[in-house]
Parts: sequence; C-alpha cells; structure tokens
Amino acid sequence: MQEQLIEWISKNVGAQGSMLAWYWQCAIVVGVILAAYLVDFIFVKAIIPTLRKITSKTNTQVDDILLSEKVVRSFSKILPPIILTFALPFVTQGALELVIERLTVIYIIINVTRFLCILVGALFEALVSRGEESGSRSKARMHSMKGLVQTIQIIFSAVAAILIISILLDKSPAYLISGLGAMAAVLMLVFQDSIKGLVASIQLMFNDMLEVGDWIVMTPRNVDGVVIEMTLTTIKVRNWDNTILTIPPYNMLTETFQNWRGMQESDGRRLRRTIQVDVRSVHFLTEKQAKKWNVALENGRPMTNLEVYRKHLYDYLQHSSDINPDMTLMVRQLPATDAGIPVELYAFTRTKVWEEYEEINARLVEYAFATLSQFGLVAYQRGGLNPELLDEEK
Repeated sequence: MQEQLIEWISKNVGAQGSMLAWYWQCAIVVGVILAAYLVDFIFVKAIIPTLRKITSKTNTQVDDILLSEKVVRSFSKILPPIILTFALPFVTQGALELVIERLTVIYIIINVTRFLCILVGALFEALVSRGEESGSRSKARMHSMKGLVQTIQIIFSAVAAILIISILLDKSPAYLISGLGAMAAVLMLVFQDSIKGLVASIQLMFNDMLEVGDWIVMTPRNVDGVVIEMTLTTIKVRNWDNTILTIPPYNMLTETFQNWRGMQESDGRRLRRTIQVDVRSVHFLTEKQAKKWNVALENGRPMTNLEVYRKHLYDYLQHSSDINPDMTLMVRQLPATDAGIPVELYAFTRTKVWEEYEEINARLVEYAFATLSQFGLVAYQRGGLNPELLDEEK
C-alpha cells in the first residue's frame, strides 16, 4: 500500500515527487523508531513496578537481584531495535534499508551483550546473597568467583566485537577469527599479564587454594592479612596494620604462601609456648617435698621437681575452660640447650578470635612462670642463677 502511494505521488507530482517520497520514507522510519521506543517506555513504566511489587513479597534476595531494575531495563533496551528490524521491510527499500538494517543489528548486538554481562553480574550477586544465607564459608567462595565472572563478560564482549566488525566489513565472522591466529603472538605479548592472571585465578578458585576472607602470610612480600578482593589481574590483601597490598594472581602459584583457613575452620587455634628452666634448679624430690606437693612416689622411682611441674601444668591446661581438651594437649620437654631446659605448652584454645587468643596465651604463660618457684624451679636468665630464688626447702 505504501509503495503504491509513493508511486502515485511520483507520477503526479513529477520532479518534486521524488523528494516527497524520500521525506515520506524518512517520516515513516522515524515513526517506527518512536513506536518502538514507546514500547520500551511502556515496558519500563508498567512491567518494572509490577516486578518490584512481586519480588518485595518474597523472603529471598535472589529474585530481587535477578529481576532488579538494572537487569530489566537492560533487557527492555533490546526490544526497540528488534521491532525496528521486523518493521524495516515494510517501510523502506534500497540503500536506506541496508544502512538502517546494519545499524539496527549492531545496536541489537550491543544491547544483547550488555544485557548478558549485567545478567551474569546479577547471577553472581544472587550466588553471593545465597552464600550469605548459607554461611560465611559459602559467601567467601562465591566472592572468589569474581574473576570467573569477569572472564565470561570479556568473552561476551569479544564475541560481540567480532560480530560488529564482520557486519561493518560485510565479512563472515569466520574470516575474522581465522585472521586472529596471526595476531595470537602479538596478543600474548601485549596481554601476557592478563592471560597469566586469568589462568592463575581459575586455578586458585577450582583448586580451592584461596578465597576472599582467607588469612594468608607471604613473608618475602610482607603480606600478613585477609584477602578482601580477587579479580583477574589482582588479589588485594588488607594487612593487620590496615595497609592494602596488591599481588598478581600468578605469584600466588609460583611463590609459597601460608593460608590460615584450616585453623579458622577447625575446633581451636594452636597455642605453643616455651618456658626455659635453668638446669641447675632441677633436683630429685625429697619425702618432705613429695608430701608438700601431694605426690606419690611411684614404686620408689625417683622423681624430679621438673616432672611434677610438667604434670601440674598439664592438669591445669586440661581443666581450663579456655582450652579444648578434645584436641592435642601436652606439656613436653624439648632437648636442653645452653639456655636451659625448654618446657613447651602445646594445646588448642577454644576461641579463634585473635584478641581473645592472645589474652589466653598471656595468662597461661604468666601462670607457668609464676608457679615455677613453688616447685623449686627457676627460669633461665642470662647472667646466671640467683640462689635466693630457689626454694629453701630442698
């Protein structure tokens, strides 16, 4: 019908008919474009508020993220160019149709890619939200997938770029992909850090070597803190002095680092402290001392005050409410050195909170030092033994 109208105008108006026909085509194209964006406007004004009301009534945050305004708006931007693509054959022909068609397809590719990237990001946020509901362990694991999300978004963008270039050059995408083989060496050289970071991030994630929230230590790099962010190119660590250190993911594979996650997930944190006992203060018990310390001599076997002291500390640790008795617990003697006889307290505290752990640590060591004199023992101190510190009852 539109073609017949243009033909009638061309025959009856003459030279001016061609100009009117051109104006008529442009007017129809503009009208279709406005109609297409009217659909988008209606979609945004009607659909988004409805979805918001539905998602607000649910308890989970997942649907709020997946059907958020940002995701739905990015999807609505795809509708106008699709409508325009289907309407083009009915409103224009020739060179104008070809130009508008190519521009419309490019616009569709850009909006579809943008929607997919936003959707992947929303899925990631939804997984993080589920992780928060499941616990800190799942939350940290989800946060560590940020590098994978970025990889997927880069792949979508790369595919979109190839398709757009092929449309502009009127070439097959396969033609462009085959040409990339010749550029592989250059790309590897220019983007080697990003490529190595990508591979390293994937290995760290799938081998469960590192997650956001892990406490790691890398002594050569002065790293001692918590991982706060993992991306394709960087791993950010907040040290205990609140300084932020950035490490390339590739270095986490080529260098040694200590991950304290195992301690954080266990039933206790290891306590290991040593008391240096002056060897000259060690002696056999007398009957008077055995009676004083309520020690039964075992079949006449001679016992030392150091042995009684070790057993006393073990009993003290075993009945302490701060120590987990179900984990390894011992008070042992290490090989003697020129600094005395080391007596080591080896146990696991119930708490893993740093401040509480250090307080328990200090109390136990202070108790161990304070009770030395009760058993006639003296801590080794450079400068020699002070006889006045020894128990007079020997």
